[in-house]
Amino acid sequence: MKLQVSESVNKKDWDTKICFAGGTIFHSSIWADYTMAGNPNAVPQYYTLLSDDGEFLGAALGFQDCSPHKLLKRFTRSLWFDAMPVVRNNDGKLFYEFIGLLDSQARRTGYVHLLIESYASRDASSDLEKLGYDLMRRLEFELLLDCSEKDLWSGLESKQRNIIRKAERIGVKLHNLPAQKGVQELRRLQIESGQRILQRGGPDVIYRGEHLHDPVGVLVESGLGTIVAAEVNGAFVSAALFTFFNGLVYFTMAGHDEVALKTQAPTFLLWETIKRFRNDGATRFNLGGCKATAMNKDSAEHGVYAYKKTFGAKCVECATGVKILKKTSHGLISAIKVIVRR
Repeated sequence: MKLQVSESVNKKDWDTKICFAGGTIFHSSIWADYTMAGNPNAVPQYYTLLSDDGEFLGAALGFQDCSPHKLLKRFTRSLWFDAMPVVRNNDGKLFYEFIGLLDSQARRTGYVHLLIESYASRDASSDLEKLGYDLMRRLEFELLLDCSEKDLWSGLESKQRNIIRKAERIGVKLHNLPAQKGVQELRRLQIESGQRILQRGGPDVIYRGEHLHDPVGVLVESGLGTIVAAEVNGAFVSAALFTFFNGLVYFTMAGHDEVALKTQAPTFLLWETIKRFRNDGATRFNLGGCKATAMNKDSAEHGVYAYKKTFGAKCVECATGVKILKKTSHGLISAIKVIVRR
């Protein structure tokens, strides 16, 4: 087997191969465009796994990053993947060999830090542990849509069914928003959600970039991203971004104000969107995830964990892998950061 890597590809051909191997939005060429729009230092790395005869076996999308400072570049080179590689027929042995080749290639290329995220990915924890990665265990929640709407409705907890009925009675309305308007409303509502998350000890999810150059617009304008907003009494109170690629819908991000929470608009929005995508041919709906520690009631993410469970989705275990490839360089930069902060 051999590994090929390139910073550019024929986008149509690449996405066709990704779909053939069972890949997701996180392996696609449009995800590369989205990432570069949000991080000007990121350079896409398109990895292709080939047999000795040149037959396509798998693929991965990574990103290279480093400090723009000339003296620091060699000490800060990092490589990250937002999702695990994909291989033909989901072959476990082939997957392990692919990860190993990526690891070896990253070492030879001079990367200091290697990160393999696990969005919409298989559970690779055992493979990553064998290869010496430190793990951050995660959970994702996924609905299979190859069933009737009645079955999906029955899968909801009774509390959620009552909430959805309440939103219907109140008259919550849904709209697919165009890119510019959608980004504006989504980011506005994310600020309100983000402040609540910070208050309860969660991560900072507030976007602080320019709305005119918001990377979310790249996804929406490509047709692979959709922003759905919920309206109550003439005002948008909830908005969410969904991506749809190769049969999989991924609930990517959302924002809600206080009116949304009182009227149950977010749950109504999510339920109606699940139905819409199912009717549009989606086969899986991923509600996103959280850290595995969110199962603990004292976790800041426990509410997220409990909420996603109520939709009757399968709880999928996965893990993100981190490896320091050059410990001396990494230690030097870490020490410099500590000095600067002081």
